[in-house]
Amino acid sequence: MIWSNACKSKNLSKSLKRKAQLARGFSLSDWSALIEAWLRLLYYRLALLAVNYQRLKESTRRIENQSSELSLPRARKIERLVGYAARLHLIPMTCLDKSLALQSMLSRRKIAAQIKIGAQKIEGTLYAHAWVEVNGKPIGEAEDVSKRFSALESVAEITNRQLI
Repeated sequence: MIWSNACKSKNLSKSLKRKAQLARGFSLSDWSALIEAWLRLLYYRLALLAVNYQRLKESTRRIENQSSELSLPRARKIERLVGYAARLHLIPMTCLDKSLALQSMLSRRKIAAQIKIGAQKIEGTLYAHAWVEVNGKPIGEAEDVSKRFSALESVAEITNRQLI
């Protein structure tokens, strides 16, 4: 038991040192984006408790034009900062919270991003997952995420298909 506590203390010390090293590597704009991500995560967590997802999604500003390939590295960097902010948060964040925060941060930077929500069934249990795509490529996810989770269609996609 004493040995295990010593290991935990040593691991905590290593973890804090690693976080401090990461923090030293952040630029002023990284710190600003990290704080923005933390606040947006809190906003979306609370907003999802107050209103449904469809209403929340309709109220968010989206950039409809296609982003350039140069947007992908920037989008990935912002996704990592959103991930750091989620881990630093007081409230556990879901993939939907992170996706909403990431999409809004990318939209603010004029990077077209689309939230995808998918589901899969494993041994009789239904699992759902949300992720963000830029130029059809998932950001911060495995490339096969859209194969593992069948993307659900939005109401707008269904309506557009019926009108054609």
